[in-house]
Amino acid sequence: MTQSVIVLAQGLLLACLILYYPARVSGLVEPLPMPGILEDCYRYRTKILNVTDMPAHEISAFCVTNFLYKTSHLRPQRPIANETIQYAQELFRQVFGEAMKHHRSKRQFRRRVRQEIRVMSRPMWNTFVSRINMLKNQFVGPNISRYDAFADIHRLVINSAHGGPNFLGWHAVYLILFEQAIGVPVPYWDSRLDFYMDQPTESVLWTSEFFGEGFGAVTNGPFANWYTPDNVPLTRNIGNAGTLISDANVQAVLTRTRHREIVEPNPNPQWSLEIHHNGPHVWVDGQLSALATAAQDPVFFMHHSFVNYFWVLFRRRQRTLGINPATDYPPTNIPLQQAFDRMIPFNLQNFNGYSNQIEGLSTYQPSPTCPTCGGSSYLECVNTRCRSRVGLVPSAAAAGMVGMGGFAGGAAAFTSPSAGGQARAQQTVAQTGPLPIGNRFNTPFSDPRTRGDTIPNAPVRNRGKRSILTNSTTTHFDTAQINKPYQNTFLLNGVSNVNRWSFIPVRIIFERTPKSKFQSFIIKDGHLVETNDMFEAQRHKGLKVEIKKKMPATYSKCHVSGSGASKVYVQTDGIDYSGRYKDYAVVDERLPISSSMTYVGVKNPTEGAAKFYMTAYDSCGRVCRPQCLINGTYQPCSGTFRITSTYPRMYGLSYEDAVKGVWRKGSNLLPESKSNEVPITFFCDAYMKWPWYFD
Repeated sequence: MTQSVIVLAQGLLLACLILYYPARVSGLVEPLPMPGILEDCYRYRTKILNVTDMPAHEISAFCVTNFLYKTSHLRPQRPIANETIQYAQELFRQVFGEAMKHHRSKRQFRRRVRQEIRVMSRPMWNTFVSRINMLKNQFVGPNISRYDAFADIHRLVINSAHGGPNFLGWHAVYLILFEQAIGVPVPYWDSRLDFYMDQPTESVLWTSEFFGEGFGAVTNGPFANWYTPDNVPLTRNIGNAGTLISDANVQAVLTRTRHREIVEPNPNPQWSLEIHHNGPHVWVDGQLSALATAAQDPVFFMHHSFVNYFWVLFRRRQRTLGINPATDYPPTNIPLQQAFDRMIPFNLQNFNGYSNQIEGLSTYQPSPTCPTCGGSSYLECVNTRCRSRVGLVPSAAAAGMVGMGGFAGGAAAFTSPSAGGQARAQQTVAQTGPLPIGNRFNTPFSDPRTRGDTIPNAPVRNRGKRSILTNSTTTHFDTAQINKPYQNTFLLNGVSNVNRWSFIPVRIIFERTPKSKFQSFIIKDGHLVETNDMFEAQRHKGLKVEIKKKMPATYSKCHVSGSGASKVYVQTDGIDYSGRYKDYAVVDERLPISSSMTYVGVKNPTEGAAKFYMTAYDSCGRVCRPQCLINGTYQPCSGTFRITSTYPRMYGLSYEDAVKGVWRKGSNLLPESKSNEVPITFFCDAYMKWPWYFD
């Protein structure tokens, strides 16, 4: 065959492809091998474990986070202004110059006392948040406030203060400098007080009395109507993933004696203080969930005040055992985190962050305990444990009364958190567009209440207007996470623009676990047989159904909704671009096998080819196995992909285009699925081997 004939044939083939694949989609989704760093982590974390020891999603989330830490240099961010560095260094000179002056004169340095948020007096709280708002309205340079400048410092240390031993010391110094900037102590958010609520999303903290709105753009409370340096509103999606910290988390860490046992890299995530810290970042979501933007939400500092308290408790235990915490900096080969490396961007070395002098610049009032719970009207003692009371969010009218620098109190009109939150979250999606956040925090731990589960037999809650405080032991609200909208967060290397994203159709095939029950009983000979669930695998006469004794591990408090509806989450993380997208498909756990669809965002390849990693997991923490469309058939693959603008086109340039690329109206006007245009399918089943593909 001559060269001209070959060229002509290629041209005809290309023309046929263009005619067959409509213009609504563009690009090839090509499977790739798993990145070596990610594969090594999976192998290391599962080397001595089997699928019955730990939920697979705990390991997956940990390894994805570890991968993002180690490859952050591949994902550029918004530049950090010189004025930002100078401002942070000036705060450093003020703090440590004053401390050294008192040290030389042997005078007693007045330490700042940090209290749990709900125990401090209202005047103290009002002063604290007003000082933060003052910082938000003072500027260090063109178009950057002092608060935003301080938050940007956290972006400098994604590698040098995360994923290693410098995490503890750097954040301790950072917290002290923030106190210097606002002039008052930073109270701590003890999320254990919310973890043990029936529904932590209903905590009084997520009302105008404290943090403000928890769903969507923050429209009430002291930080209402805040905008980030990327010109998008401060946003949260509480309870969609992750977990708050529990007593068990704290106690697990306090069983250890040396810092090398509680810092990263850590063979046991249960002992890692940093991994436990990641949970609330993910649970709050929005800006707080991403490494590059976390400090843009003031909740960051109250959470880290508690993480530091957590560390102080560990250091006290060390002293009782005769160990000096200041000399216990763990040896490490991690670049920028060795003991004598410079603590960026300050005039300290990393080991200085472990010093007793820095610890001594602040002190903690102990976390409230029963029976008085610190005398706080925002806490209640239930079964010997203090926990937060339930609060109701303000109505739209009340929300209009608040703004930057001011917030409404308990006199406002209040409505159900679920009703108001959903409406505002949907409005935010429509009006504000994507959030410009970068690599996100992740956590191997997850609270089952955050994964779309409902609690069987929960009473319906009264939705009438009430005082901001209600008795959470007697009042219950139907706020199952399955009913909550999810506002996605978008980032493309620091630029927020939905047009730079495209959407891939993903099919979910969900296999019911053998032990699932839904309290839907059969009737036989006129009698209700409560021992036979209609949707449970049974042993019938002449039909033997084998139920395996060992099942993949799930989260300890995993609940199944009474209706059978459950969420399977699909998530993409950029490998050579900065961005995460997450969505979910709703599956029916009652059926032996059910199928559903979702559409997830990745970088638009019209701006250049991109690589990404895709994961899926169900509401109980079981990771689903990826299957890729290769030569017309689905085959196991790693979940790693390259997306390009070459043919065949396998995704949509918008969400609507992605849907149209899969569904079409037949001659009878019924939708028909074009399954050969769905490039990725996840199979969620009761596997007996770890679900990751290494070949």
